[in-house]
Amino acid sequence: MIHYIVGRNLGHLNPCVANLSEFSKLSDEPVKIYSFSNTHEWLRANFPQGNIAHYLNPQKRADQLLNANLVMHDWRDEVLKLKKERTGQGPIIGGIYHSDMSVTSADTDWTRKFKWQIRDISQKSTDIFFHINLTQPKEIPQLSTLYVPIPIITRDLTMTPEQVKQMLGIPSDEPFILVQMGGGVGKYRYLYMDEWYEKVNKLQTPYRLVVANQLRGIAFSFQPQIIQAPLFANGRDLINAADLVISKPGMGILMDCLSTGTPLLALPADTKEREVKNRMLLELVGDDRCLASPHMTPKDLAIRIEELRAQKAHFENVFGKIPQNGAAIIAESMKLLSGRKLKELPDVYQDILNLTPFVVH
Repeated sequence: MIHYIVGRNLGHLNPCVANLSEFSKLSDEPVKIYSFSNTHEWLRANFPQGNIAHYLNPQKRADQLLNANLVMHDWRDEVLKLKKERTGQGPIIGGIYHSDMSVTSADTDWTRKFKWQIRDISQKSTDIFFHINLTQPKEIPQLSTLYVPIPIITRDLTMTPEQVKQMLGIPSDEPFILVQMGGGVGKYRYLYMDEWYEKVNKLQTPYRLVVANQLRGIAFSFQPQIIQAPLFANGRDLINAADLVISKPGMGILMDCLSTGTPLLALPADTKEREVKNRMLLELVGDDRCLASPHMTPKDLAIRIEELRAQKAHFENVFGKIPQNGAAIIAESMKLLSGRKLKELPDVYQDILNLTPFVVH
């Protein structure tokens, strides 16, 4: 049995489903997913073969969580308590996260602090750290945990753009702009959500506007012409059908836009993590028009939409160069790691490094 601990928002849940769906193609070993109660219905719909369990406090129930052949987590820093409680030679603990960790002179105090925070948590909560990168890392961090840079994690598309538009009640040949504010659950809900919903509500544009749903729905009253989408089982289908996405910063939306070639306008960051994500997008696109200003008016937003639509070919070209087989690498790695002892990890690590297109010097 493998235990996979995942968070409460779609930016973590979708990669979890992608990883475990790939793993199920390689192995019959059962997986128990530990997550928060508000996610269980969505997880069961997307990964029916998984055993979905309530999230456990690692400090109080370490014995139960450690009773596994392998523990994987999609960046729950509470797992550092689990690692402290572990005795003996296993199970191995693997962690998956995303963010640029290279500290440069261009960093703000905010982004620099976050990058060092990621390094610290990775060492305390993992034996092997799978680090999602957009391109070859600029530097390989010196960590006490084993480091594996992997490409972005994406789910397979399950609907065509025409099927998505039919579900939304939009003609198949009509473009639409998608507004995405994340899952909206927990203390890290986007701080400026209502402010930008209000700007979108006043937006004058010839394009159809669609607002993506959240795990707990949306408590905002939009103009009748704005479509509120249902909660898609696979949000990548919705993003693939859109002509442009306006979104809070986040790795989930960034990976989905990169993998579908969909232009992205990222809203202002409200946390140090989201500022790092915006800087990653800016560095990749090479143009700050992909970032919205906090002072942008609805009129400004309409102008920016036109500018980004005119750059669609540029986005497709840049995004199309990003490797996206991270889920397959995680699945292969889980198979290699399951049931192995900590003393065997250095040898398994070399086999895992052979799976990734990125180089560890």
